[in-house]
Amino acid sequence: MASHATPEDAKLLLQLYDLRREKRLRQARDFIQKDCKFKDYKDFLKRYPEGSKENTYIGMVAGYWELACTLVAKGLIDEDLFQATNFEHVGVWFKLKPVFEGWRKQYHYDDIMKNLETIASRSPAAAAFQPEEEKGKDKGKGKNKNKGKDNGKSKNKSKPAEKPPEPEKRAKPVVEDEDEDEDEVKLAADDDDDEDE
Repeated sequence: MASHATPEDAKLLLQLYDLRREKRLRQARDFIQKDCKFKDYKDFLKRYPEGSKENTYIGMVAGYWELACTLVAKGLIDEDLFQATNFEHVGVWFKLKPVFEGWRKQYHYDDIMKNLETIASRSPAAAAFQPEEEKGKDKGKGKNKNKGKDNGKSKNKSKPAEKPPEPEKRAKPVVEDEDEDEDEVKLAADDDDDEDE
């Protein structure tokens, strides 16, 4: 399906990207990507209790990506454009899924991180994050394995079936984006050095 992105979509996307560069959020994203490890929700609570710096980092990153995905889910940013330029939300969803499910049970609120779940699950890259046992279950089910996961709330629920099955091609620009992030980390570090001078 052709993208219907507008200059306003691009402007919002660039503003989101600029927010991602904030120093503390960068530290939180770095923690999630490199150091955040747990077996299950119980282990998560033991390692990163409420009020800890790490727990705060997880909340910051989850909140940022829920916000970004809500803008997409509500139609304020074109989904094709968002998925083509972002990848991190997919990794965050699948890595922290046990935490979000634990929060949903603990707080009796099933919609916690629901937009993040919906948009990340529809990403062409989502299949790469599925555990092996789930991949086996999905064999032979065809392209529409994610159909209906948003309980009919999204106007884009048929979108995954319409996208061409070429996640490798869509993933390449994202990898470049990740390289740009690393370059920006250097720049951010250089900026920090300037502040010290």
